[in-house]
Amino acid sequence: MSLALDLYIPGRSWLHRLDPRVKLWGALLGMVSLFLLPKPLQQLFFLLGLHLLLRAVGIPWRSVLWLWRQTKVLLIFILVLQPFFVPSGPALVTLGPLRVTAGGLESAVFLALRTMSMTFIAAVLLFTTEQGALVQAFVRLGLPYVWGLTLSLTLRFLPAINALFLSVREAQSARGWVAEGNFLQRARGYLPVLVAVVIGTLRVSDQLTLALAARGLGSSMQRTVWRDLRMRSEDWWVWVVITVVFLSFLFWRLFCLYG
Repeated sequence: MSLALDLYIPGRSWLHRLDPRVKLWGALLGMVSLFLLPKPLQQLFFLLGLHLLLRAVGIPWRSVLWLWRQTKVLLIFILVLQPFFVPSGPALVTLGPLRVTAGGLESAVFLALRTMSMTFIAAVLLFTTEQGALVQAFVRLGLPYVWGLTLSLTLRFLPAINALFLSVREAQSARGWVAEGNFLQRARGYLPVLVAVVIGTLRVSDQLTLALAARGLGSSMQRTVWRDLRMRSEDWWVWVVITVVFLSFLFWRLFCLYG
């Protein structure tokens, strides 16, 4: 399976058309809001809301399920290990010096829900925003142009290099190459594959250098863009709504804590 770094799913929904800077702002406030929800049930409703939002803007269920499959190992680790680190409340299971308590299980579920909510907040952003527009938004928000270019190239060429590695490995396997033995023997056996991948990567980097030079990288002249980001009236309204909703929620939480 190739390395998937571009999760964008084309669509015509209002969220797809929204300025990526507004979506970054909403994602940031969403992350902060997660830490203001003290109960697992609240985290669960937040996560369900993110699922409904993804479906409302046309993200297919297979993409949602794919994201769950990618995080299943992390979830298992959280649910299995976290109860042992929070030994509070009545003990349910005792394994020598280790105890599984009701408070530990609640903490594990809470942490798992928060982790998945953070994952799906990022998914809302990445599923509905083109990769180039997202990098451009970071640059417009103050990220240096060279950093934005580095991020863009990383997101674009890591999958290409991974695909090259898979192609070379399959070609070597078709010629009878097999990496067997312990870890060191297998690593040594991969040397022919790695040499071919390095040579291919150097060829790609040489072509990339020529392409960047042709586009005036490092020039002192003011840079132009093909499609510039412009905040529309709809974007400003969504920005204001997100901010007002977050501030209202923040004041409500402060009132519940200290009122």
